[in-house]
Amino acid sequence: MTTRVEPPQPADLMAENERLRALAASVIHDFNNFVAAIGGYTELILLRLPHDDGQVRAGVEGIRDTAMWGARITRRLMGVAGRSLLSPTRLAVDAALTVAEPALRLLAGAATRLTVDRQTAAAVVQLSPGEFEQMLANLVVTAREAVGAGGAIGIIADTVDVDEAGSRAAGLPAPGPYVRLAVSDTGRSVSETSRSRALPGGFGLATVHDIVTRNGGAVSVTSGPGAGSTFEVYLPRLDDNPVLERPVMPDVDPQHGTETVMVVENEEPVRDMIVEVLSLHGYTTFAAADGEEARRIVSAHRGAMDLIIVDVVMPGISGEALVQQLVADRPGVGILYISGYTDDLIRQHGFLRTTGHFLQKPFGVEDLLGKVREVLRGKVA
Repeated sequence: MTTRVEPPQPADLMAENERLRALAASVIHDFNNFVAAIGGYTELILLRLPHDDGQVRAGVEGIRDTAMWGARITRRLMGVAGRSLLSPTRLAVDAALTVAEPALRLLAGAATRLTVDRQTAAAVVQLSPGEFEQMLANLVVTAREAVGAGGAIGIIADTVDVDEAGSRAAGLPAPGPYVRLAVSDTGRSVSETSRSRALPGGFGLATVHDIVTRNGGAVSVTSGPGAGSTFEVYLPRLDDNPVLERPVMPDVDPQHGTETVMVVENEEPVRDMIVEVLSLHGYTTFAAADGEEARRIVSAHRGAMDLIIVDVVMPGISGEALVQQLVADRPGVGILYISGYTDDLIRQHGFLRTTGHFLQKPFGVEDLLGKVREVLRGKVA
């Protein structure tokens, strides 16, 4: 039995979507701070480890990569919450699957066998890496719920040329070349279970449907008694001459400086991490937990103050209001805003990203150092 996954009715999803958006908005900020601190400290450890200590480095790199996975999760949460846009890009499917596979294996669980068969070669689609991972993660979680312990999940990525009849059957907007991603399980079929995966209105499948259809594709499910189910995703295939874009973490390339930097951040682990990174790379640093402490330090410091890194939202006074007070006494000082909040929440505090240089949490060591040098050089963000 083959069933096209139809779009959910807006009225049926409205209440659930709003609850999930509110939940996502409430946890993104804290989670971004956790990930920023963990990722930053692991990169600091890697900077200090000898290169010939392969076993320890491998373990720390695993922690770092897991933190970056967490960073991608927050970006997906921001997208689900409707408070950040995930920009589509030319995505090489094989490369994106390689990056996503460790996280998908974690989601499948140790008791479930997951196989990934790549037959896409250099196939390219127009999709953001975060949405690609979110789509596969939702399908793998759906399959995991069906198979239970000891079951099997298979992912096959291949390319197909769909004719007119095939496009109508699959619900595609037009015939042509497509990338097909099939996620199969050995669990109960759609007709044998009342779980949410059988319902087009379930939020996980609704999210998959939204991602795929927004990018010109379609989703269908094939199911049979005792044969499990297979969800097939079709995405338009682009030309075969891509500039490979992979959502990987770059190697740390330290960028040193000798300037004086004030860090104003109310979350202690993040504040300490930023200070340690900058100190390690030659900067003179001061740290404050809130606006009042920052004002005291700036007033007492008689030397140069080249840059202020300030959180947008803090207890007592906003980052932008604090900056307005500090620059009155320190004209020409560079300002770098940071935040773990979503765009709509920081806008509620009167801040727009066009206001000045901005760095979204979580960020890595290289991101931080690069942005600091950019602001100090006077470049426009």
